[in-house]
Amino acid sequence: MSVASKAANANSGFKLLPNPTNPSAEEVATALKLVRSGGITHPQTATPDRSLTIPSISTSDQRDVRIAIYDPPSLSAETKRPVVLSWHGSGFVVDRFGADADVNRWLVDELNVTVVDGDYAKAPEGPFPEGLFDAVSALKWTVRQPWFDGNLVLKGHSAGANFALCLSSRTTARALGVTDEEYDTIKACVTLYPPTDSSIPLEQKKTNENGEEPGIPMSALSAQVMHFFFGAYLGWDPKYQQEMGLDPRVSPAKAEIESYEVPCYIIACQHDPLLEEAQTFAQRLGEKDSRHEFYLAQGVGHNYETRIPDVRDAKVLDAPGGKAKVESFARLLEFIRKNVPAVNKQ
Repeated sequence: MSVASKAANANSGFKLLPNPTNPSAEEVATALKLVRSGGITHPQTATPDRSLTIPSISTSDQRDVRIAIYDPPSLSAETKRPVVLSWHGSGFVVDRFGADADVNRWLVDELNVTVVDGDYAKAPEGPFPEGLFDAVSALKWTVRQPWFDGNLVLKGHSAGANFALCLSSRTTARALGVTDEEYDTIKACVTLYPPTDSSIPLEQKKTNENGEEPGIPMSALSAQVMHFFFGAYLGWDPKYQQEMGLDPRVSPAKAEIESYEVPCYIIACQHDPLLEEAQTFAQRLGEKDSRHEFYLAQGVGHNYETRIPDVRDAKVLDAPGGKAKVESFARLLEFIRKNVPAVNKQ
């Protein structure tokens, strides 16, 4: 865990930003160092088969975007196959590219698909909408590949889940430069603990002010930590953050429900401050279209799966939160197979 995740809560008295609505550059730099420290409890063992960079569509910065590719060993390089396009969690701030390697390899093995893992610009150096531009860049690159068969699944964790949901709305995707032809390749979206409505004032969210709870796999999201994440991404003033939260490119819940033509599977966590907004959004989706599904992971918090052994580990069910991980991941596979029949058929 990061030092900030452990220390910046109401009980500690620690101030991540002495001036939270108008921090100096020095204050931001000091807090950023704390927020970006630490890591995951269970290091990843899987490695990608290929890594490369692609140009970002961003017009503000001529940068490259890192891409990692996980291929099924049973398929030749020329064989067309479905693709899962994934984005990691980061709070929009932390460089965790590669943190989902084991999950990505598991999906390859279970579904016989290629997983494309996309990096993206992090705030505050790359604030909204730069990360989204990089996500669109990865989508556009993927659908042009000769081995892509026209069946795309979007996957995301936390901030990456926010991107995946944004691109699952046809109107939001269009606003970000995705063409109708590109959008039509998206067949499903699977997300873990997404932020869905940033217009909700932070004080209305049940933040983790006790830090990480014993026996609960989680990354504690206190009010200070969440304010830093969204401040770095959107701007430091809370009112401005809420105003920005009305933009569907920031808050997927603000897009017209009818625009979600892609079936979405949302995993939310019992001890996650993002639970209520994700659950409310998922309920609205489900009322409009029964293809959308929701899973409430009990006994865990934000970022839970990185605190639990690999889903294929013989002892995963013995670990705290293991049942939630196994069940939520099994439902994820079932959801993809139901909505993307092309998987497992190569």
